Amino acid sequence: MYVSNTTDRLQGTLCYKDANFTALTIPAVFPTICPVHGQYVIYYNERRQGVIYPRGYSTSVGSSLCEVEVYGCPGEFYGPYCSNACPNTNCYCHLETGTCQGCKPGYQGYLCKLACDRGYYGAECQQECGHCRDLNQCFHTNGSCLTGCEAGYHGSKCDAPCPYGLFGPDCVDRCNDTCDGCNRFNGSCDSGCNPGWQGYDCQEVCDKGSFGDNCSETCGHCRDIDKCSNINGTCLTGCSAGYQGDLCKTSCPHGFFGPDCADRCNDSCDGCNRFNGFCDYGCNPGWQGYECQDACDKGSFGDNCSETCGHCRDVDECFNINGTCLTGCAAGYQGDFCTTSCPYGFFGPDCAYRCNDSCDGCNRFNGSCDSGCNPGWKGYECREACPYGFFGLDCGERCNDTCDGCNNINGSCDSGCNPGWQGYDCHNACPYGFFGPDCVHECTDTCDGCNIFNGSCDSGCNPGWQGYDCRDACDKGSFGDNCSETCGHCRDVEKCSNNNGTCLTGCAAGYHGDVCKTSCTHGFFGPDCAYKCNDTCDGCNRFNGSCNSACNPGWQGLECQAACDEGSFGDNCSETCGHCSDVENCLNINGTCLTGCDAGYQGGLCKTQCDKGYFGIDCNETCGYCHEANHCFHTNGTCISGCIAGFQGDLCKTTCQRGFFGVNCDTKCLDTCDNCNDVTGVCDQGCLPGFKGFVCQEGKSSKKSCKI
Repeated sequence: MYVSNTTDRLQGTLCYKDANFTALTIPAVFPTICPVHGQYVIYYNERRQGVIYPRGYSTSVGSSLCEVEVYGCPGEFYGPYCSNACPNTNCYCHLETGTCQGCKPGYQGYLCKLACDRGYYGAECQQECGHCRDLNQCFHTNGSCLTGCEAGYHGSKCDAPCPYGLFGPDCVDRCNDTCDGCNRFNGSCDSGCNPGWQGYDCQEVCDKGSFGDNCSETCGHCRDIDKCSNINGTCLTGCSAGYQGDLCKTSCPHGFFGPDCADRCNDSCDGCNRFNGFCDYGCNPGWQGYECQDACDKGSFGDNCSETCGHCRDVDECFNINGTCLTGCAAGYQGDFCTTSCPYGFFGPDCAYRCNDSCDGCNRFNGSCDSGCNPGWKGYECREACPYGFFGLDCGERCNDTCDGCNNINGSCDSGCNPGWQGYDCHNACPYGFFGPDCVHECTDTCDGCNIFNGSCDSGCNPGWQGYDCRDACDKGSFGDNCSETCGHCRDVEKCSNNNGTCLTGCAAGYHGDVCKTSCTHGFFGPDCAYKCNDTCDGCNRFNGSCNSACNPGWQGLECQAACDEGSFGDNCSETCGHCSDVENCLNINGTCLTGCDAGYQGGLCKTQCDKGYFGIDCNETCGYCHEANHCFHTNGTCISGCIAGFQGDLCKTTCQRGFFGVNCDTKCLDTCDNCNDVTGVCDQGCLPGFKGFVCQEGKSSKKSCKI
């Protein structure tokens, strides 16, 4: 913890540093004394890289500090532990020495022994007193006016003007209620009057008939003009005839009249005079006469009784206002006003009755069928339906011959079809397999269709059946259309289906399929070809499974159970194995060398020599520097034609020994060379002492010195 006069802790004094507490022993509250002073108390915590902190410390900077309380010396004390009283009570004394550091508010001069001059107060006596009633009574420390304020001001320092509505010393006097505020010093109404008042001191009400601000507004139609409020113009005793509202300036609404518009006009009037209630704007619909008290004459209604009633059942019951027929309409008419004729299909009073369904409409007054009959009917009252076989208008159309009669109205075959026909209009012949009325009967299953009228099998039988009525199954061993097909190799010929020839109990040996006419496929034999030939056979006898058609590659013997002899493979064991590393591991089927090839050979059959430039096991080794480039013996890598210059040995992979060069390293370097080039013999390694030149043939001259 640091105390500093700046926010930089390093410019302050270290007051406290924790070197004792652990996370388990630190108390909730502990004091520390710091005998220095400053403007800032700085609490500081850190975690530095590379520093090992005690066990229990967090790895990152964090603080559970809730509160730091800082206590300086109380007022009037200084020194160590704040034990000394300050010598001058009007001073702020130094916390360490007690010397006067400045005056308290209200004091000035040496050692702050003088109060502020008259009219001033506060810190360094720089503040000016307010509007005190007696300026000598302005308190020098806080500026309060001890004997109160002069007129127009209030507050402890008398620096606040009077609020609206108050005036005088300390603003304790209230302005006249008729004033719009007042002068805060003497209370005069120099800012005007409140609404409804006038005169110098606002003591006079507005003149009769006026009100409001400056008495500038005119009263309305008050019942008593003397009762118009001078403040807001309200008519206190109500309005005169024809007007309403607080100010009596609003005319009566439609339908009302009299003082305050409190009276309702006669209901038969179309409004009325707003002053006396007379019907001088006319009558409402359905009424007539001077005061609109007379209903319209019989048979008329509406505005000015100018409209004529409709075909009411009782003309006296035509409503005078809107012409509604209160007891209903006469025959042939409908609607509220009975002016609408009956619609098609209805007749009688209020058109409440429905015409006979067989009529083509009817007389709207009495319902008689005087406009004819609907299709399918005939007679005076259209009560007779068309006779069997006829339909339509006046029963003049004939039913379809395929119908069993027909609908008398539209001719549809709704009573069914004649035998052999079906469909809405009986125009469709019975489909295959059906016959009779509406084709509801099913042909015999053994027939190939049937006669659509009587169901006889006159178009033949279904496969597997024969005879006049197709009731007899095919003879044994035959099946199909007209029993003309022969059964296959069934295991039991009596179980050959007469319909499709299927062998129901399976096939005899050598055959398979539903009809047992298909020979066994290659590799299968026996009943239904259910057995698999021996894998070593090249197919087998389809009846008994014997290997009489040769063996598969790699096998030999009567039943193909013996593998090829060692060293042979393939069809009839006629091929010879290649250069296998182990001839016993030459696969008898395709000759593959299972354990690899002898040195110098490659490929699955080990019959291919190594590619040019390679030799050895799996042809993985590279030829040396042979005289014929990249050509060596494929088994052991020997260079048959010798080595190129610079190399020696069977494989031509060894460079010439020191002192030799050329093809097979057969040529010796010059004696004057310090070794030579393996290929050309040039003395590129230098000459022996005493020789020089490209091939070291020149001797060096020697210079001798003599002593004198």
